[in-house]
Amino acid sequence: MLPLSSLIHALSASPVLHRLPSTWNPDHTPAELPPHVLEFMSCRLGVSQDCVQSLWTAIGAWIWTEGTTILADDPREDGPADGWVTQESDRFLSEHMLYPPTRVCTDPACADHGHILRLWDAPTSVQVFTMTRGAYNAHAVHLTCKRCKAIYYPNYVVRDDIRQYFIGIPDHIQVSGHKYIERAVLEHFTMLAVLSWTSFTNSAHIYHRSMGNLANNLPEDSRFCLQGAHVSDGFVVLALLRDCHDRGQVLEVPHGGHQKDRFIAAMRARTQRIQRAGQPEQAHWCTKCLRRFDDPDGVTRYVDCIITDGIDVGRPCCGVHNCRQELRTPQDRWCAGHQRWELFCVVDGCSVPHRLGYRTCELHTAVEEHYVAASKAIFTLRARLQRAQVAHPTDAIAPDAAIDEDIETEMPGPCPSKTAEGNQRVRARFGRRRTHNEQLIVRPCGIITSRETFYGAESVPQVVDMIKKKHIIPGSMPRYVWYDNNCGLYKYCAARAGERLHLDIGLPVDVFHWKCKHKKTDIECSYHCNPHLFQELLKDDNNWFFNSSRAEQTNVWFGGYHAIVREMGAVKYEFYLDEMILQKNRLTVIKLEQEGCIPGYRADLRFQTAHD
Repeated sequence: MLPLSSLIHALSASPVLHRLPSTWNPDHTPAELPPHVLEFMSCRLGVSQDCVQSLWTAIGAWIWTEGTTILADDPREDGPADGWVTQESDRFLSEHMLYPPTRVCTDPACADHGHILRLWDAPTSVQVFTMTRGAYNAHAVHLTCKRCKAIYYPNYVVRDDIRQYFIGIPDHIQVSGHKYIERAVLEHFTMLAVLSWTSFTNSAHIYHRSMGNLANNLPEDSRFCLQGAHVSDGFVVLALLRDCHDRGQVLEVPHGGHQKDRFIAAMRARTQRIQRAGQPEQAHWCTKCLRRFDDPDGVTRYVDCIITDGIDVGRPCCGVHNCRQELRTPQDRWCAGHQRWELFCVVDGCSVPHRLGYRTCELHTAVEEHYVAASKAIFTLRARLQRAQVAHPTDAIAPDAAIDEDIETEMPGPCPSKTAEGNQRVRARFGRRRTHNEQLIVRPCGIITSRETFYGAESVPQVVDMIKKKHIIPGSMPRYVWYDNNCGLYKYCAARAGERLHLDIGLPVDVFHWKCKHKKTDIECSYHCNPHLFQELLKDDNNWFFNSSRAEQTNVWFGGYHAIVREMGAVKYEFYLDEMILQKNRLTVIKLEQEGCIPGYRADLRFQTAHD
């Protein structure tokens, strides 16, 4: 017996409508079913085509107008898919059909605007990965406007080789030519990444082992194997669609080319917006990060602060110090503008071409020999760990530890490219240079407002520049900035003519660092950056009002992404970390609401968000 939902799927408006003339009024129920629908239903119900037509005459109007509502209330939608669905016995119909959300051409410039779209080609057989029903086969339908030649797919319309995604976020998101992942599944994968640092590959494994609900004869079918690349693309598409939905815009990407390159421009555009304006929570305030303070003279003021700190998370970058140009691939050592350096010896400061088949020149042979010996030592140690039955030897000793490290060694003779004082010890870089760290700006409540990649080092000038750039809007600069090296920051600002940052804001040092890691003999440490100097930071019981260690606590969470992002390209790296921060902030806001901290936004800064 064919379930009611399957009957409605096959007889509802979409399978029938697009075989009718384009001038047909969609509100009118056709009197007769198309031959392919009659044949399909006759086979499924085990009755004659005349009987199917009689059934349509009796209840067709009801199914035509109410079919979508009936399917939405069908409890079977939460159960496993029926076995017959995977047989693909019909080229045009199956129980699970993915249709474009529109029935008519939506291009105002088209002469057939508002006319019914046509089904010219057979639907594409696809696999759908869902949360509650597992993985199953379905048909994805693409419809065509015969006038403007636009092709409407379940997620987007293609015009002039440009994909224009439909407004809103679909229930099923296409991640490859023949695979769709349910939105709920992608939301689940995103939360796994935010809360437990789960990689794309591991998310795919989790789904395959615990959520696929495949029959015994299907697990080895490659069509039903979700790959890390599918999860990655689904993650990107969902994040971009959410971003466009929040801004009231339409996501547009190229239709041609490789899948890995299709969303690069859109990802880069969102990253640049966030770099200019900060995270959407840039204008956040709550009772944990904003304090009302009454001066002794009775004047009421509001005090807020931020904490900044660096975390050792990075990606491959150009081998030239502080070069910010993107690499062509993460495996490259030089950007396009510095490719000529590939010809020279890898020893720092040496400008002699390297030997054929080697990485060093004749004078630095010993350095390369030392590098080769160190690499062999790493592999030997890893083999010993394996024999000792260590569960994850590649986690204990990174597989490329010797490759990506600087090599230092003693040189027996002088180096012609170095001064006499510096020719006894040299440094060489045989592997790729990596960005130095990620610098976060965090509010005491845990909201992350900004992130920036530091290339050469976590230097004071870069921190000063970041603080200024992220608070360029008048009135957005916080009253206090906590930083471990505020004494150095104060010295740097005081030594620069015309610099007022150290005069306009307070620069206290975290109490723990001030007690244990700062010289009390320096005027900057003992006075200018002494946290006890700023009474508005103290509560009546002499405890600190703000949590000045919040950045270091946040770094514990953020550092969990080190292994996930270390081999990503620049665009994907920036996009992924920004999305993790965005989702983390949303969870933090929910927690603050539950704690009664009244989270909100400063009205005068609300426009300074990633959505603008």
